[in-house]
Amino acid sequence: TICYRDGRCRVPFCCASPLLHCSLSLPWNPSCLKLRMAEIGIAACLCLMLAMAAGGALGSSPCDDPSVANLPFCNPDLDLVDRVKDLVSRMSVTDMISQLGNTAPAIEHLNIPAYQWWSEALHGVASSPGVSFGGKVPSATSFPQVIGIAATFNSTLFYEMGQAISTEARAMNNVGQAGLTFFTPNINIYRDPRWGRGQETPGEDPYLTSAYVEQYVAGLQFGPDQRYLKTVACCKHFSAYDLENWNGTDRFHFNAIVSDQDFAETYFPAFESCVRVGKVSSIMCSYNAVNGVPSCANNVIQNQIVRNEWDFSGFIVSDCGAINTIMADHHYTNTTEETVQVALRAGTNLNCGGFYQKYAMEAYNKSYITEADLANAVGPLFGQRMALGMFDPTHLQPYLNISTDQINSPAHQALALDAARESIVLLQNDGSLPLSAESSLKVAVIGPNSNATETMQGNYHGVAPYLISPLMGIQDAGVTSSWAFGCDVACSDSGGFAEAVTIAKGADVVIVVMGLDHGQEREGHDRNVITLPGMQLDLMQEVREAIGGRPLVLVLMSGGPVDISWAKSNANAILWTGYPGQSGGKAIADVIFGKFNPSGRLPVTYVRM
Repeated sequence: TICYRDGRCRVPFCCASPLLHCSLSLPWNPSCLKLRMAEIGIAACLCLMLAMAAGGALGSSPCDDPSVANLPFCNPDLDLVDRVKDLVSRMSVTDMISQLGNTAPAIEHLNIPAYQWWSEALHGVASSPGVSFGGKVPSATSFPQVIGIAATFNSTLFYEMGQAISTEARAMNNVGQAGLTFFTPNINIYRDPRWGRGQETPGEDPYLTSAYVEQYVAGLQFGPDQRYLKTVACCKHFSAYDLENWNGTDRFHFNAIVSDQDFAETYFPAFESCVRVGKVSSIMCSYNAVNGVPSCANNVIQNQIVRNEWDFSGFIVSDCGAINTIMADHHYTNTTEETVQVALRAGTNLNCGGFYQKYAMEAYNKSYITEADLANAVGPLFGQRMALGMFDPTHLQPYLNISTDQINSPAHQALALDAARESIVLLQNDGSLPLSAESSLKVAVIGPNSNATETMQGNYHGVAPYLISPLMGIQDAGVTSSWAFGCDVACSDSGGFAEAVTIAKGADVVIVVMGLDHGQEREGHDRNVITLPGMQLDLMQEVREAIGGRPLVLVLMSGGPVDISWAKSNANAILWTGYPGQSGGKAIADVIFGKFNPSGRLPVTYVRM
């Protein structure tokens, strides 16, 4: 007997909803199983346990079921195009419409299980609708935020990180705690330093961004067995997206005016590299309009350029809720039927959200769209599910053998530490660094990010197995250290300055860890200025005055650039660390104490007057 991920089974009593709840909320937890015995009977739970023992519960294929096993779409020897064509031909209009949202239900008569398209893995498998932490997978490796990864200028690292993350994603998928389609990477060009999401990108340079996406996507998608995709990546957000909410305009209403030259030189190169070299399987269209046309309704850039000129054969997914913005915010269409029509015919296959699923049937009934439009939309979706191996016999799929012991493995921990070390940029040094790690050296550690933990992950993060703050890293170096917070990142209160000044006076060297956090820069929130928040500069100035000529080392933790003109004249050394991930504090200490020679370069422009 085989029980499937969504709770369906060849034995009817295995389909009971308590069993489904058990498998989804607490994956294979014995206490959950015991609880359910009273609700659905010993026989049902025995079915579950037998399936688990056989490896079928989470490692099964719809085509293992005899009712569909002999149909062409289940034949792994046929060409993928023919398999997709056969499967789609067996779907009704209702079936196809049901599959056009990120939460796609099962199609019972074809034995197709439900699927959640929306998983995240920007710099590690991340919390999202398709990803859950707990049970067998309490955490996943947290690599540095992308802006820091880009600062390494290390294309080998880009690839290795993609491979590590896709391995962990497969391991999580094998126990039912992640999907296989990831809405990553973000390759928008970081043109304005105040942009809240610049931290998610490789920076301001189209060439570096192209180099990054080629390698990272290859690492995510392609493993040792070329028959199957390891995961599906998604290059986002297409196109000309670099504003959240600034000066009265938000991303849902913004209309980017872009010249052909700026498209060719700035906004298109990374996406073209993603498609032509990285061979990405999906692209996400953005909230904003481009030259008056909402991105997800833009036939020119999606069909004529991406599909026809760049030979893209995957699927295009809307940013979450972006189909609705075509009508509600951009006022490009007047009715839901028109909106469905323009988005589908512009090549947006999948709606992250429920707009298509809610309104496409009415659009079909009123002849705004045809059955062929729907087939064109769902075909690439199932093409990618097949390319991942979801419709092939389990014995053919090598990635089903990846176990959870590969999540945060020693090799991945070492890679995260190496990435953090390589991402650190030495902006200034008068010879004060490296410091000696002798125990007699007295080091004062001060500042709002000095004991930061979750901040080090940046946004779009998962649950890290551990987080080593800068303070922890410096304490582990073996020196005599003291610590004072000073103020939080917003730094609107100077009440903690006195303590910071006191410990600074008693130290041989002062390390101030300043910068930004998610309250200053994030999705939905842009900065107005690039100066340090609140009274952070005042804190540094008071510390500088208190210590006289003794060394002052500034460590900047941020995604976006900040004005360092004062520090250039007053700090002995300046380090920029990005958001360095789970081992960030150790990496910072390794650089400060000379265990690692900083080699990072800025991927964005800094003000150094």
